[in-house]
Amino acid sequence: MNGKIFSESQTVMPRLILLAVAVLLIGLLIFFMYVTTVDESIPVDSIEGITLIGSLALIVVVMFALFFIKLNVSVTSDSLIIGIFKGRTIPLKDIEKVTPEDFSAFRDFFGWGIKVGKKGLGYIVADTNKGLRIHFKTGKSFLISTKRQFEFESAMRTALKNLK
Repeated sequence: MNGKIFSESQTVMPRLILLAVAVLLIGLLIFFMYVTTVDESIPVDSIEGITLIGSLALIVVVMFALFFIKLNVSVTSDSLIIGIFKGRTIPLKDIEKVTPEDFSAFRDFFGWGIKVGKKGLGYIVADTNKGLRIHFKTGKSFLISTKRQFEFESAMRTALKNLK
């Protein structure tokens, strides 16, 4: 694998929404912990109290983890690497062309993440409605959202042109 021509790292979920939900859940957790200590009808050491507090704590931990998940995209002279953790390496020789595309995360893909929606498969992140559709020689395609659409498209077109 050769050096990177393009690289972008984007948060998958909008941080403001995650922060608001996390604050709300932490507030609920504190409220329920308080209620279980004051209201003796739901003792903390009862199965209901433990389940309630444990469930809220788990949700807070998951929301905290989502805060740090990022979609990483890299273009090298011979491959496209895309993924949230390790990444999927796609040889450029398998790609026919790329086209810029506008989309709506909710209308077209029903939210953020790696999604299948009205417009097919998409790697969709928050805070953008711009993307690059990757068309394979097999006829399949998928969309990658990006905040740097022009740079991403330019890097892909240059890398694909240099393969030929």
